Amino acid sequence: MVKIVSWLLLTLISSAGLATYFLQQQYEEKSADFRILYREITVKLSQHDAIIPLLPENQDAQEVQKILPQIVRWRQHTNLEPRRPIVLEGRGRYWLNFAQLSLLIDLKTLLNTLPETKPFKHLTLRWNNEPLFEQGEAGSHYWRWDKTISSPSQPFVLAVGDDPHWAVLPWLTILAPAPCWALLLYLMSQYQINKRRRDIADLRAHYSELTRLNTMGELAAGIVHELNQPLTAILSYNQTAIRLMKQDQGSQVPALLDAAVVQIKRIDTLLRQFRQRLDSEQTDYQPVDLRSLWSRIITLLDNELHSQKVRVSSHIPDNLPPLFAPPLWIEQILHNIVSNAIQAQCENAPGSAWITLHATSDDVGMTLTLADGGPGLTSQALQQVFMPFFTTRAHGIGLGMALADTLVQRLNGKIEVANVAGQGARFTLWFPLTTQVE
Repeated sequence: MVKIVSWLLLTLISSAGLATYFLQQQYEEKSADFRILYREITVKLSQHDAIIPLLPENQDAQEVQKILPQIVRWRQHTNLEPRRPIVLEGRGRYWLNFAQLSLLIDLKTLLNTLPETKPFKHLTLRWNNEPLFEQGEAGSHYWRWDKTISSPSQPFVLAVGDDPHWAVLPWLTILAPAPCWALLLYLMSQYQINKRRRDIADLRAHYSELTRLNTMGELAAGIVHELNQPLTAILSYNQTAIRLMKQDQGSQVPALLDAAVVQIKRIDTLLRQFRQRLDSEQTDYQPVDLRSLWSRIITLLDNELHSQKVRVSSHIPDNLPPLFAPPLWIEQILHNIVSNAIQAQCENAPGSAWITLHATSDDVGMTLTLADGGPGLTSQALQQVFMPFFTTRAHGIGLGMALADTLVQRLNGKIEVANVAGQGARFTLWFPLTTQVE
């Protein structure tokens, strides 16, 4: 709309300027015609003053009219009675009086003897504000010219009026700026569009670079977060094994070393997963056995569960359909939620900490509910628990729940959290039974 209005304004201004210029040219041409007409009428009227001494008393009128056809007749005066210089006769005629001679002059005939007809819509000759002769259409005209004729005996006022000849204006030239302005505005618009596209492309490139750097930072922080727990478990297992070997209780060392090997394999799996993300490799989807996966998570967190004396229970139906997903993703999601649940109950009374998993399914999806006996989440934590780097722990990184939420979203699932009255927090996860990578 702005472009159309701008085009109309520019076209109107430029076309009006050109029309004014060509009208001014017409006015100058008409002004030149008026000057020519004034000069010719002045010459004709001056002939009357020059012919008076040359008129014989007995000259025939026809011979005089061959020379000056506007002189209808003349007459001599014998008395000395004073006379008016000009006496109106009517119908464009007047008497021009001298001392002993009077001339009857026809202005219509005088104008017809001019070399060429001047195209004015209205012409009038006045004397003492009285019209001597009038030709054309009287009325209000666009242009008007008037001037007193420089004749001592006939000081008439010549006045003419005319209107512009609109039909003869070069309208193609006057309207030519319209397509020119349209082309200019189009080119300017295209330039602005291309410039905006380049700016957007630059912003996207800059944003992509920032996103890449941010993703690398998140991946690095995620690696630290995910590797911290298995490394801590390995350290604990090795320290316990060394202590038992020093106490000559070597029979318990193999179990601890086996647990450490499990944690090392978990580290290897995590590193391979992060390498896949960096290399954009296709994620391997396969049926997930929830029961065995849950047992694996309990084994990985066995040290924390025993140290906090947390009771773990589960309700997984035997006829639960398999969930097609990357097994490590489901393991990371449940591992992070259970790990947070353990840490949330560190101040519980001995024997009061618990965690439970409840699984159900229908025709379209599977629902997993994880509940604990902790104090629950604050109102702020309920709103920001899935925000990256939000944590309620003094030394927490705040990426566990953010990573869980990201993985759930990539599986086209949903994750919700709420507090249960008289219990603690409850996480509800829903996954479609057939899912595709986003």
